[in-house]
Amino acid sequence: MCGGGVGSQAESRTRVLVVDDEPDARELIALALSQAGFEVDDAADGFTALTKVAHGRPDLVVTDLHMPGMHGLDLLQRIRRIHADVPVIIATGLETYDLCTSAESYGAVTCLVKPLNLDELIWTIEMALATRDGGARADAAI
Repeated sequence: MCGGGVGSQAESRTRVLVVDDEPDARELIALALSQAGFEVDDAADGFTALTKVAHGRPDLVVTDLHMPGMHGLDLLQRIRRIHADVPVIIATGLETYDLCTSAESYGAVTCLVKPLNLDELIWTIEMALATRDGGARADAAI
């Protein structure tokens, strides 16, 4: 499993914010990322996530697409206004080409379909951070 090379360095643990209105999904993702060496925070809705993004800049956000109160695309756009360089990965239970294309056009790294393959999610996080950091993390992740 990827993640140890980047997320396991205690002095520079990668901070990931997991946003999902489904507690079981949120906890499962948070546990897998924590075990992979990431520092994980979570939020049950977009409004809580925005507060956390504004007050404690995460290195990356993983968010559900369909949530009550604030849709994942709205959250993505608002995160972009606060921190344009924070990578956002969208997770959805409903794979539709249009929604995923929209998410990527708004700046999402990618759109993953639930149920998530956790190894794929961790690899996607590593690659998103490597791209953002100009490749330095890619070398560490390999």
